[in-house]
Amino acid sequence: MATLLIRGGRVIDPASGSWESRDLTVIDGVLADGPAERPDTVVEADGAWVAPGFIDLHAHVFSHDLFAAGAVTADRIGLGQGVACVVDAGSFGPAMVDGFRAHVLETQRTPVYAFINIGSAGVPRLPGGHSSRPEYCDLPGVVRAIERHGDWLVGVKILASQSHTGSFGLDALKLARKAAELTGRPLMVHLGNPPPIIEDVLELMRPGDIATHAYHGKHGGVLGFQDRVIDAFRAAVARGVIVDIGHGQASFSFRVCEQALAQGMPIHCISTDLHRGSLQRPAISLARTMSKLRAVGLSLMDAVHAVTLAPARAIGIDRHGFGCLVTGTPAYVTVFREHDEPWELEDAEGARRVAPGRIETLGVVLGKHWHVRSEAL
Repeated sequence: MATLLIRGGRVIDPASGSWESRDLTVIDGVLADGPAERPDTVVEADGAWVAPGFIDLHAHVFSHDLFAAGAVTADRIGLGQGVACVVDAGSFGPAMVDGFRAHVLETQRTPVYAFINIGSAGVPRLPGGHSSRPEYCDLPGVVRAIERHGDWLVGVKILASQSHTGSFGLDALKLARKAAELTGRPLMVHLGNPPPIIEDVLELMRPGDIATHAYHGKHGGVLGFQDRVIDAFRAAVARGVIVDIGHGQASFSFRVCEQALAQGMPIHCISTDLHRGSLQRPAISLARTMSKLRAVGLSLMDAVHAVTLAPARAIGIDRHGFGCLVTGTPAYVTVFREHDEPWELEDAEGARRVAPGRIETLGVVLGKHWHVRSEAL
């Protein structure tokens, strides 16, 4: 019997937004009641925060030799950065789904789930955007892939921007919408540079779908004339569309986010869109991205909720123990501190804001094992 004790921490319940000072015990990879006698591993939290394992809802971890788009390994941005679960946001389509299993699921220690792309992402040297032609978009293939791999394929992805869908944009989106309906999975939509026009995109989104890159700074986004939030975005939020940050290399603007928040719009999930192009600058890590949302006024508890319970429920992995700390469920636990020191941070457009503190993950428990953070934040 393997016993692990996290001692002296402040344990967070993201469902209630409350916390209490207590020890946390893990026995054979499962959260347990009561103190641990003679634990095999002791994690000295000493006033640090102890939270459900952080989840990065949008990253790109299909790292293999043929894939030229520059994904990173799941362990580098997962357990290496104190993150318990990484979700690949559509780095591959049906033709590459088995390759994802072989190159990612069977090689990484970090739990990984994925959205499958309606297009041909992951196929090397494909001319044009991967959803820019009818022959690139494989509706039957997506449905079959989810039928075969429904244990780890959590939804369908479409990049609704001119860069990826070209003149086929709205039709590609409709195919992705149909794939999500046929499989009972959420649709994650990349909001980007038009066409297609954002109002047309949002009209096709349903409750439980995820709008990622929601607060990018490109023209034609969620802000309209005189920086007013467009009616289509308000309506989408009201009917239950999930708002995700998806920071990335070019997809998070402090100004847009501040304007949206000031007008009553939410942040449901915080994610990084980490890949090789955003790992060194500007996204860097989930912890740093959380700190950026603290800089625009999000409370620490709301930031934790946006990387734990909210994404877990969005893709249905709360049933696997993610998102909360409940006795008898698998142990996924992130230990972190928020240092009481102002921190100047940069968005994807080079604008700067000062966060009230610096969030620093110390490590993560995955089942029986404690992994000390080893990568930069």
